[in-house]
Amino acid sequence: MIEINYSSSILSVSNSILLHYGATPHQATLPVLDDLLAQNYKNVVLLVMDGMGVKVLERNLAANTFLRKHLRTEISSVYPCTTTAALTSILSGKTPMEHGWLGWSCYFKEVDKCIDLFSGHESGTKLPAHEENQANKYLGYESIFSQIKSASSDIKTCAISPFTEYFANTIESICEQIKNLCNEDGHKFIYAYHYQPDHDMHDFGVNSPQTKAMMVDFNNQIERLANSISNTLFLITADHGMIDITRKGIEDFPHLNEMLKRHICLESRCCSFYVKDNNKTEFAKRFKETFTDKFMLYTHDEFINSGLLGEGAPHPKIDEFIGDYVAIAVSDTTLWYKDCNGEFNDFKGAHAGLTEDEMIVPLIVVEKN
Repeated sequence: MIEINYSSSILSVSNSILLHYGATPHQATLPVLDDLLAQNYKNVVLLVMDGMGVKVLERNLAANTFLRKHLRTEISSVYPCTTTAALTSILSGKTPMEHGWLGWSCYFKEVDKCIDLFSGHESGTKLPAHEENQANKYLGYESIFSQIKSASSDIKTCAISPFTEYFANTIESICEQIKNLCNEDGHKFIYAYHYQPDHDMHDFGVNSPQTKAMMVDFNNQIERLANSISNTLFLITADHGMIDITRKGIEDFPHLNEMLKRHICLESRCCSFYVKDNNKTEFAKRFKETFTDKFMLYTHDEFINSGLLGEGAPHPKIDEFIGDYVAIAVSDTTLWYKDCNGEFNDFKGAHAGLTEDEMIVPLIVVEKN
């Protein structure tokens, strides 16, 4: 188990960028980045590679490769260290406690359903949970792009991803978009997001030949990009790391499953349990006996008060998103449920636990004067 340092985290990166462009930071900034930004580069590029934790770099790239040579410092993800929570922290400048995007699946009392936040589907299905997207309705936030524009109207903000104006869904197209934007006139903040290597590490694992080949290719393409631009501060980080896992299904533990009133929410390595009223004490006892050294079990109040979600005013949805108990993985074990087809997600790698492999990410800095 590792302690989270929110004052030296991916959240600090966003708040340093906000401060640099004249917007009010919400949380602590990162001093090393504040100094770099003070040099007032024409372009500031923030590239987020999903799942590319420090251990992923070390296991798949040699020490003399471009990305590892330019590793300036190691920083923390937020918690839960999962894309839903971490990307929202990067894109809002706020902690998970403040923005409420806690995990893949959250329970909404308004529709009495667990909902996958990114897709709007009822968890375990491919069907919309409601005609109105509940995450958009209740979890809206102001993006850092909007905050920067309000503070510095002469700064152009650009977002590159499969979901934004500057579309890109491969490392090749991301690099091309970044290069073209950097060559345009004017000062710019450019954010880019790639869903790899996370996507393939889920399928093949952190230490697979597929992951190694992908990382070598990413390293080479990013190096070529960096060598083709000037007057640019190039920052590369990740939303979280990844770990190879041993998968468990809650249905295989009927003595626990029968005490739940709905299926598990949040994440398979940060499990939110909603327990039947007359089983709450017994559930905690049996869970600890079953997963002695695999998970740390928190009560509802213990988890909220632990500081794991960061500081700030709690989002109104926090209380209902956190069940009677939360189990945090401290080993390689995951715990989830079968989908509507009676199948388990056959992932080889996962995240959202409280291990160094999942929590520690790089801040890679390339200065192109």
